[in-house]
Amino acid sequence: MYKFLSLTLISLLAVFGQYVIAGGRFERTISRPFGSVLKVHNGMRWGSWGQKEMCPTGMYATGFSLKVAGMWESLLVGDNTALNGIRLHCINPSKSSSGPYEDYATVQSDVGSWGKWSDIKWCSSGFLTSFQLRVEPYQGTWDDTAANNIRFNCSGNAEMLQGSGMSWGEWGDWSEKCGGKGICGIETMVEQPQGVGDDTALNDVHMYCCD
Repeated sequence: MYKFLSLTLISLLAVFGQYVIAGGRFERTISRPFGSVLKVHNGMRWGSWGQKEMCPTGMYATGFSLKVAGMWESLLVGDNTALNGIRLHCINPSKSSSGPYEDYATVQSDVGSWGKWSDIKWCSSGFLTSFQLRVEPYQGTWDDTAANNIRFNCSGNAEMLQGSGMSWGEWGDWSEKCGGKGICGIETMVEQPQGVGDDTALNDVHMYCCD
């Protein structure tokens, strides 16, 4: 009974803009100053921008995970939506400088209705500092998927991490690189379910950088 209530609480916290620190401690996402916003130019424009969500003060994104609707799920529902969500996993560099990380905070903006979350991909050292989005352009009368996958660069050793998204579309240009320490927040554009219409879920993303 209590385990069920705890899992339900975690789900509600994720929906209403709160982050969860590993170990079961809950905090509200705070309004954190940021130095710059990273954008790319190949995102699609279906949907609306969700709430900006920031890592807790003193923490920076060192890993990420994706919510992806795979081929079998897409066949079952009759619609491909590909990339549905992006989570940033944030660590405090004063407590840990290299993985694996056990104490971290997870933040996310709006998320689509389909798919499953992938395992976390971590920088071996440093923080996420720039990103690249794989996007399928408008398909006319065919099925649209919009954003399909994402890549990040890490600051520690020029490492590049690629998500386990889908492969429709093409990779666009890289965003600019964070001028501060690294990425510390996220904002996503997501199209809500369209009923009998074509669904695309996640269309575009902004990343926030902190000093």
